[in-house]
Amino acid sequence: MLGLNERRIPFVEARWIRYHQRLQMLALISTSKSAYLDIDDEGFNTVLTLSNEKTTVEQKKERQGVGDNALAKSLQLLKIRASPSLLPEGILTLVNHCRCLRELSLSYSLLSDELLMALCTEEQVDLETLRIEAHSETRPLPVVSEKAWTTFVARFPNINLVLLSYIIEEEEHKSIFASRLPVTHLYFGEAPSESIASRIHEYCPRLVELVIAAYGPELIDDVLINVARGCLRLSAIGLGDCEISCAALLDFVTMCAERLKILYIRETSLIEDPELDVLKVAAKVSSLLGHTWVPEYIPLW
Repeated sequence: MLGLNERRIPFVEARWIRYHQRLQMLALISTSKSAYLDIDDEGFNTVLTLSNEKTTVEQKKERQGVGDNALAKSLQLLKIRASPSLLPEGILTLVNHCRCLRELSLSYSLLSDELLMALCTEEQVDLETLRIEAHSETRPLPVVSEKAWTTFVARFPNINLVLLSYIIEEEEHKSIFASRLPVTHLYFGEAPSESIASRIHEYCPRLVELVIAAYGPELIDDVLINVARGCLRLSAIGLGDCEISCAALLDFVTMCAERLKILYIRETSLIEDPELDVLKVAAKVSSLLGHTWVPEYIPLW
């Protein structure tokens, strides 16, 4: 489950992670320099180089006895941050170069109909996870058509599509939620507007996991009830600074009990009424889930 306080690693030029002497993950970010992003071969068998000015990608043999396809046989996760000069063709070149790639992580600003359609046409691409991070940008965020998303899901029917939004402005959210999205895991790092939150069930019917770090000043009752009704695969929910009535929580769990595996709600977020307090709702929720459940205790200090 996406944590409410998810650890975000600061990247410097490029971040490489090595497992058992074999490269399995590569992360690339934009740089103000016009030179190549490059890493020497200390501890690595091969080096992958990405230019910010060109969309060419090359793999260099750095040691004797290392095959040209060493990287292609080991790289499983590729993470690319926003780069104004990187075109869909460049991303596709990277993906095609790494035949064992299972997870692709991109900045939302790099998405386009052309990229999604191109990924669909490559037979050797076998993605299991597409992870997208959306941040506020100085330029408008791209609008991806519903047709492109539909084609993408048809090509990768079991894809885990993770969307992490750190956007504050409602207009930017509207650019993302312009049509139905095949999102399976949705994380709001900033409070979504009421108009966006109230239609999550319409935008993301394939949703499996929902995390909302903050919401208000209104209760989140209606949002959760709509999600329970419209997202029939939902099995994990996490709420941060979001107020919910005990009655709405009970209704939500009643609708989702058979499929709900993770339920994270802060004790301070629960709003009691004369008939249903925290202790009573915890007991009823535990009964519905078939195991002991209690809200998360958050110290006041």
